[in-house]
Amino acid sequence: MRQLVISLALLLATPVLADTLKLQDNAPDKYVVVKGDTLWDISGKFLKDPWRWPQIWNMNREEIKNPHWIYPGDLVVLDKSGKEPRLSLVKNDKGDMRTVKLSPGARMTELGSEAIPAIPSRVIYPFLSQPRVVPAGALDNAPFILGTNAERVVLGTGDEVYATGGKPGVTRWNVLRPGKALKDPATGEVLGYEVEYLGDARTLVEGAPQKIRITQSAQEILPKDKLVPADDSSAFEYIPHAPENRISGRIISAYGGMSDSGQLQTVVIDRGSKDGLEAGHVLAVYREGKAVPLSRDENNAVAWVADGKGAPDGGAWLNSDVRCLKENGKVTYDQVAEVNNSFRKTCLSANSENDVKLPDAQSGLVMVFRVYERVSYGLIMQSNGPVYLLDRVQTP
Repeated sequence: MRQLVISLALLLATPVLADTLKLQDNAPDKYVVVKGDTLWDISGKFLKDPWRWPQIWNMNREEIKNPHWIYPGDLVVLDKSGKEPRLSLVKNDKGDMRTVKLSPGARMTELGSEAIPAIPSRVIYPFLSQPRVVPAGALDNAPFILGTNAERVVLGTGDEVYATGGKPGVTRWNVLRPGKALKDPATGEVLGYEVEYLGDARTLVEGAPQKIRITQSAQEILPKDKLVPADDSSAFEYIPHAPENRISGRIISAYGGMSDSGQLQTVVIDRGSKDGLEAGHVLAVYREGKAVPLSRDENNAVAWVADGKGAPDGGAWLNSDVRCLKENGKVTYDQVAEVNNSFRKTCLSANSENDVKLPDAQSGLVMVFRVYERVSYGLIMQSNGPVYLLDRVQTP
C-alpha cells in the first residue's frame, strides 16, 4: 500500500501578515516613467503584489476612485526609511523637476492620450466603447436593419441601408446582434445577455424607415441586426485595488468563446455592482482542485481524518495529504483532537467515495474594468498557466 505520509514539521511555516507589503527583491530606488508603461507594470517593478499599489502610496478610497495623472518623464521614488515602504512622485514639467504630493493614477479619455493607463488601453478599449451585456428583452423593441436596394445581403463599411425608425434626435448607433445568455453556474439563473458588437452607423435621413450609413464594421452585418444609441463610455479612471468586502464568484465566459484564457485576455465574471464589484477591483483566480483516485486501502489510511477517529500510532505522523488542509488550517506535531477543524471534509468526497479532492490552487489575477448589475468584465493581468471557464475568483 502506498503511504500518504507527511511530516507535520513542514506545516509550521510562519504565516505572512495580510497587511505586509512585499517589495520585489530587485526593486529600484527610483524609476522614470516611459511611454507604453501602465500602472500595473510600474507597480510590478516595486511590489510582488502589483494590486497593492494604493497601499504603498498610502491612498484613501477617494484618491483611488479619482486619481491624478502620471505622464512619461515623471519620476517614481521609493522610500524605505520608514516602517513601511512608500512611493513619491516627482513631476517632470518641461524639464523643471518638482516633487509634488500627488496620488498616482490615470485617466483614459482617448487613444492618443499621453497619460499612463492603469492597464493596456488597446486591450480594454473595445469593451469600454461598445456595449456588451444587456438585460432580458432589452433589444426586443430596438430598431433593426431592413436591408438595401443593392443585390447583396452582407453589409459593411460605407454601405447605405434602411432601418426601422429610431428615437427622434438619435443619429449615432451601435450595430449589435443578440448573443448567448450569461448564466449563474450554480443556479442556472440568467444574469444578462451578451451581445455581439458588429459596427457603427449614422442616420442620414430620419423617418420610418430611416436611411443610415454604416461607418464602421467589425463583422459582417446582416438584415435584422439591431441598432442601439451609441455608447460613449470610453473612460477608465480607476487604479488597481482589492475589494473592501469579501467577494467570491466564477468566470463564466471568455472573449472569443475560448474555454481557457491567458494573460491580457478578457473574461466575464458572474458578479457585478449588485455584489459590490467596481472598476479597478483585483480578484485572485483559483483553479478547481483535481480529484485523486485512491484504492480502498489508501482511502482507509486517510478516512480517519474526516471521520474523527483517533490518529494512528499516537499521531506523531499524519496519514493524509497536506493539500487537504483548510485554507487557514494548521497542524502541530501532536495535534489529534482538533484535526477535523483543520482539514476539509470535502477533500475526501469527490467523484467517488475513494477519491481525494485537492484544494483549489491560485492561478492568476484579474482586474475588473467594466461593471454591470449582475456581471463584470475583467482583464487577466497575471496567470500561472491557462485560466479556465468556471475557475473561481475571490478577494485576494
